[in-house]
Amino acid sequence: MDEKYLGAAHVLHIHFAYYPEMEPQDAVKLLYQSEFGCGHFLPDPEKARAYLLEEWKSVPRDPGHRKFDTLDDGLIRVHLEPIETEKEALRLAEKFISTAEREFGSPEGFRERLAALRDITARGIAPFSSAELEAFLAWYIEAGCPAVHHSEGFRKKYHPAYRVIKAF
Repeated sequence: MDEKYLGAAHVLHIHFAYYPEMEPQDAVKLLYQSEFGCGHFLPDPEKARAYLLEEWKSVPRDPGHRKFDTLDDGLIRVHLEPIETEKEALRLAEKFISTAEREFGSPEGFRERLAALRDITARGIAPFSSAELEAFLAWYIEAGCPAVHHSEGFRKKYHPAYRVIKAF
């Protein structure tokens, strides 16, 4: 098995435990971020800093919240809730910008990750069925495998507020 396949399988197991109500769209977003990082998200550094600060100010402070979720290839999702100061938020913004300026991944690597998702789902490990996954993937692949947002259900249940960075 390919390294990307194994990495994806590991990350998916972890995230299914953290987020047992994930939908296929959320799993694909996770794998997309694991392969390509966050470069698709960076409009320009100043806007990225301002948007992060605005979002950070809007989320409730929760020092007990998990600080990060592991992705793959040294990438992590850093949660905004446990960040206590604006200085820390700005430091995260700089790491996010630095990460976004790098190029990560390949279409082949992403396909390996999707193969892992299909296999895990077929074995009943995912919190959704193979039919649900295949219905989403039919649309997703036809659309050219774009970056996607979290599903509405995921946003309502988990209120995601994070940035993807390379763990330097």
